[in-house]
Amino acid sequence: YGMPVMGSAFGVEDFGRAIAPGFYRDVGAKREEDAHLHTSAFQADSMVEEMFKFLQLSSCCFFSLSHGANDVANAVGPFASVWGIYETGKVETKASVPIWILVYGGVALDIGLITMGHHIMEALGNRLTLTSPSRGFCVELGAMFTVMVASKLGIPVSTTHCISGATVAVGMCNGNMDAVNWKLFAVMFGGWIITCPAAAFVTGMLFWGVVASPKPLPSNGFFTGSVPTVN
Repeated sequence: YGMPVMGSAFGVEDFGRAIAPGFYRDVGAKREEDAHLHTSAFQADSMVEEMFKFLQLSSCCFFSLSHGANDVANAVGPFASVWGIYETGKVETKASVPIWILVYGGVALDIGLITMGHHIMEALGNRLTLTSPSRGFCVELGAMFTVMVASKLGIPVSTTHCISGATVAVGMCNGNMDAVNWKLFAVMFGGWIITCPAAAFVTGMLFWGVVASPKPLPSNGFFTGSVPTVN
């Protein structure tokens, strides 16, 4: 008789929407402003698309492996180096990576995916070009091979860059340039250019603040608790 759901009564759903909004929205929904983009794309047979659903599930799993092999390693590598210097007091060319650092990298990746990943999913879902199981299979397979080869050669690359390029290439294979959202691609490309100097600037400022901060030295009375006098 209209009894409220206990989860919603205590705000569980509101809390879930706040920390993981991607679970409560269709990230692959087609938008009205992208209708011309989708009508310009080639439409495959529905039975073919149904067959590719299983194949795309397999390619998605393999692509996740390549993502962990490169992107997580890009983030974990510097952190493991800093931890090795802190633990041993030596700067070495190679350092072992503790298991807990790998677990931390995987957990941090999942947290970022749950909280903010829906923005990227929406952009690559159906806004860059029309996406279907057959197209998604080709995109993930091509990006996966690229990232795995780069990982084998020891080249740090971005999985997002690879899959974005693969998505644009699949859109161009429709035979119609109108099937690709070139404005969105230009925004993404500009973001790739801006993020490198922006990250360098922020990191440099943070490191400068640490280096310029007061240091505990025997000469400044830090260890004895006394304040040095100025003559």
